[in-house]
Amino acid sequence: MRREIIAALLLAALMGFTAGVAAAADSITAPAWEAEWNRTIKAAEQEGQLVLYSLTEIGETISNTGFTKKFPKIKINLVAARGGEHIARIMAERRAGKFLADIGNLGNTSPYTLYQSHVLEPIASAFILPEVKDESKWWQGKQQFIDPEGKYIFVYVGAPLFLVGYNTKLVNPTGFKSYWDLLDAKWKGKIAAFDPKAGGFAATRDRFFYHNPDLGPQFLRRLFGEMALTLYARFPQGEDWLAAGKYSLCLCRHQSISEAKSQGLPVDLIEPAQFKEGVGVESRAKTLVLMNQAPHPNAAKVFLNWFLSREGQSDFQKSAAKFLDAGAEGSLRMDISKDDIPARNRLNPGVKYLPQWNPDYFDMKPIMKVIAEGQAEKK
Repeated sequence: MRREIIAALLLAALMGFTAGVAAAADSITAPAWEAEWNRTIKAAEQEGQLVLYSLTEIGETISNTGFTKKFPKIKINLVAARGGEHIARIMAERRAGKFLADIGNLGNTSPYTLYQSHVLEPIASAFILPEVKDESKWWQGKQQFIDPEGKYIFVYVGAPLFLVGYNTKLVNPTGFKSYWDLLDAKWKGKIAAFDPKAGGFAATRDRFFYHNPDLGPQFLRRLFGEMALTLYARFPQGEDWLAAGKYSLCLCRHQSISEAKSQGLPVDLIEPAQFKEGVGVESRAKTLVLMNQAPHPNAAKVFLNWFLSREGQSDFQKSAAKFLDAGAEGSLRMDISKDDIPARNRLNPGVKYLPQWNPDYFDMKPIMKVIAEGQAEKK
């Protein structure tokens, strides 16, 4: 009897030792991130959804990526509106004690308001996949952010900033080597421009001029003071004027010019690399934020990790070509193919690029002051 007890104890000890060895082996072969990723997916599937507050076109594009095919148990609930409308909604919800949004793609200035209101979570806190954490895979060897801390407003697209459209029957674009050429007296009264007070593209344009060390306040003041610009506040009025030949040049958004050109109208964009002052790089309103107190935190993590992975960003590039009016735009993830990106939308080696998401650029008060001074001098 005693021998049987000893044998049983030895067997139990051996089984325990074997199980321990197996567990240790599993921990060696299966990285910690993989176990965390699997747990997060299971928890996300139990949540069943994530709520994405987004600008309309971008949200529809994201919703049509392969995320739901990859994770069929996690539904994307899209709430689409303008950036400012989202901000008002989010802040009203939070005042009422409601936390409904998980993730936001709200453009450039709108998420900055959320950052200042302290309602965002550092986005990297959601990163699990090693390929998403690896900053070397991104443009300039780092992940790009708008906020001063470099933690909250993630920029995932970078595209050249096109500022000057022209009537192909009236203008030879090769004559432009510098933005200062716009101040040539022959263009006085022949330039239409999106109104600075309208924000959006105009704000990006004027920030580029103001903060460019080779242009600066003097250029902006002269542009609005000497050139008798005709301002418009609704798309595509300026582009229509340009196509009709009423104006030779237009400081207007590239999307409208590209759409008009595709319809056979005599308009095009001057390649920004022609201008010696460098090429601005814009996010095209494609930024991501993670809300704090998100109602579906695990689903948000799964989405962010997939979307910012090689697979997710490749999928987004292809979807953008189908669902965005301006066509495909390049992800700032540089380890994916750019073959589906039009040549003029790519970031190419050897070009002097100036990212426009510098947080120091977002204060428009000094810029509007210079523009107002120029307009007053005109009068």
